[in-house]
Amino acid sequence: MHPWKEVRIKSERELIKKYGLKNHKEVWKAKTYLGKHREQARELLAKLGTATPQAKKESDQLLLHLTRMGIVAMGASLDDVLALDTEVVLSRRLQTLVYLKGFSSTAYQARQLISHGHIAVDGRKVTVPGYMVAKDQEGHIQYTIRSPLNELSHPARPKGDMYKAELGIPASVMPAAASVPPAVISEPTPAPVAAPVVLPVQPVPVIEAPPQPPVVTLPAPAVEKKPAEEKPVKHAEKPKEHKKKEKKEEGA
Repeated sequence: MHPWKEVRIKSERELIKKYGLKNHKEVWKAKTYLGKHREQARELLAKLGTATPQAKKESDQLLLHLTRMGIVAMGASLDDVLALDTEVVLSRRLQTLVYLKGFSSTAYQARQLISHGHIAVDGRKVTVPGYMVAKDQEGHIQYTIRSPLNELSHPARPKGDMYKAELGIPASVMPAAASVPPAVISEPTPAPVAAPVVLPVQPVPVIEAPPQPPVVTLPAPAVEKKPAEEKPVKHAEKPKEHKKKEKKEEGA
């Protein structure tokens, strides 16, 4: 009734992000579903003190129903019902199981696939993401017959399916139904890739070449060097003496 409770709002936002819910209303639905069973368990605990057969019968029916829905384990008691939290109910929603089974890459994609009619339970198409899946129906979650997601090459399928196809796993068992704790959501681990087969390397036979005769290198013949011809020395020419012209002296 209080308009603002910070602790409650923060805790609900964490659940919305973790399980891919639409709004706070889906968290309140899970709390109401769990609250009704816890209230019934408290009333039956009070009646069991009177040792009435009707109280014993109703408590057995309550525990059988919760066991069939996968909320409590086999052989649980009414005290175990009172110790349950909201995440146990959220983990049994169809949206959560589609993501945990590996049919989608994220919790938000699982919600989209369910709303668009690509998921079937026991061969019947279910379009309600909040559908509570029973324990015996958990292994019968698959794509609808007319869904294009049945093709391994569809881009909306998780990448782990491609690894399984390369390993030769038939499509009837993909995605594999792994047993995951109800209150833990983790990323689907891709299938291990087969190691390449390494063939043994055969030794290459070594063929020895026949020995070749040694190569004899003969010394090169000596080449006689001709003496260098002496060039005649040219004597420096004496400058020609010009005959002085005798001037005739005219009469003394």
